[in-house]
Amino acid sequence: MRLAPVNGLRGIAILAVIYFHVVCGMWPATAVPVWLSPVVTNGWTGVNLFFILSGLVLFLPYAAGERSMATVADRLAFYRRRFLRLMPLFYAAAIVEWTLAGRHDGHGVAELLSVLSVAFTLNPHDFAPSFNTALWSIGVEIAFSAVFPFFVVAATRFSLARVLAFALVFALAARLGGISRFPALQGATFNSDMLLCRIDEFVIGMMLARLYIRGRLPSRSGLCMAAGVALVFTAWCGFDQVLRGGLPPIGRAVLNDVLDAGLFLVVWAALAPTTRIAAWLSWRPLQLLGMMCYSLYIWHLPLLDLMMRGRGAMGFGPFAASLALFAVITLAIAALSYRFIEFARVSDWRRLFLLDPPLRAAPGS
Repeated sequence: MRLAPVNGLRGIAILAVIYFHVVCGMWPATAVPVWLSPVVTNGWTGVNLFFILSGLVLFLPYAAGERSMATVADRLAFYRRRFLRLMPLFYAAAIVEWTLAGRHDGHGVAELLSVLSVAFTLNPHDFAPSFNTALWSIGVEIAFSAVFPFFVVAATRFSLARVLAFALVFALAARLGGISRFPALQGATFNSDMLLCRIDEFVIGMMLARLYIRGRLPSRSGLCMAAGVALVFTAWCGFDQVLRGGLPPIGRAVLNDVLDAGLFLVVWAALAPTTRIAAWLSWRPLQLLGMMCYSLYIWHLPLLDLMMRGRGAMGFGPFAASLALFAVITLAIAALSYRFIEFARVSDWRRLFLLDPPLRAAPGS
């Protein structure tokens, strides 16, 4: 089951993350006007949206009764599908990026092995790999895929509402404990972003899938979307205050819940069919970015560091030219990766790039 608005939301998420990485480190937070700073400093929250959408898409066929986790064979079939979806590109990118980074000493080899074995998701020192820090979120995605069958079974035995309540409380407690031990102002760390701290977002996505299948969608999607955007912006303002010293770092733990509540409403509104919101999110270029988001995400940061390392000191002309070149090369590499690694077994390449109708046949994850 493929949902065009979900692809569009993924497109927005990947644009937000790339935007954040482009502007990150160019100026200190205090150099940006207070009224603009929340928008400049919070593109990283696109990862929260990715996790929610991942939970939604993974659970959708189970919520619809199209697949089951009742037997060992069912679970093994899920693991096989998920391995083929995630790991070929993950392994290819990790090896290429590590090789180009040139860190081939003992520590560098140990780090690569930690990444390839996915052990880095359990290691505070390697959680954000030096040759591509963005791999942390792929590691969390892989870790959730490993436990997903247990959540499907738990949702059947104990009800999804109870599983969600448990996940929300557990993840908040994990973030509070982690950030209190390592009070970072921003950035992905083991203490605030490992799977136990992020599990609630995946289960929120599972609940959205259940609501969609049962037709329990907002009757006033515009109002729902507005409320969601307001909550997201409130969380952004809070995160910005943490950066500026107006709030303690521990506040990030609770602000993450505010952000996720807003994203829940945004996605819930987007799932309502035949609305202007759904139509806007189904715009083909935005959908295509969303469909290619895995390849865009996994390649963009090393390319950015290679092509625009000194971007903070660039004049407007050189910056604009470098940014345009970075965008073209990143899109080209992501398109090749998407076609020949992610979906190498798909023969109809035109469908992969939305060049043939129907749109609902477009691949997702």
